[in-house]
Amino acid sequence: MTTPPPIEHHERTADRRTNPGGPVDRVVDWDAEEEAVEGTRPAQPNARRWWIFGSAAVAVMVVMAVIWGLSATVGRVHWTYTGHDLVAEDQVDVRLDLQRDPDRAVTCRIEARDERNAVVGRADVEIGPTQSSPSRHVLSVRAAAPALTGYIDACWYSDEPPRR
Repeated sequence: MTTPPPIEHHERTADRRTNPGGPVDRVVDWDAEEEAVEGTRPAQPNARRWWIFGSAAVAVMVVMAVIWGLSATVGRVHWTYTGHDLVAEDQVDVRLDLQRDPDRAVTCRIEARDERNAVVGRADVEIGPTQSSPSRHVLSVRAAAPALTGYIDACWYSDEPPRR
């Protein structure tokens, strides 16, 4: 039988689990090795404080974003454009669904536009209180030149100034 070549030092300390059947001078306790390495790591006493501060800051920002989002949308008039009809060359009917406080009147600014997308007609139309919300409406706008399309520019409560 021939003799094996000399064994390097790092192979002598191989673990039986990672080098089955290989040469082993001693079995390494990896748990003890890991604990020894972790014990030499510098302690960070302020790390917990920064995690608490960071978590609190994120929570405050989330609450502020929710409050800001709700304040920007609650109690406002919301509309959905559902189409238009060219009634005549100088008149466009615009269809919309309004979601709003049904006890308050709403004013909507509608516009008629030509093929160059220039405004050829504009009207502020007041819609009185309704029984329920959302409600569907058809509003007409007259055009000074031949119109191609119509749309809703803005809607607001009649007792408030228009929002921009």
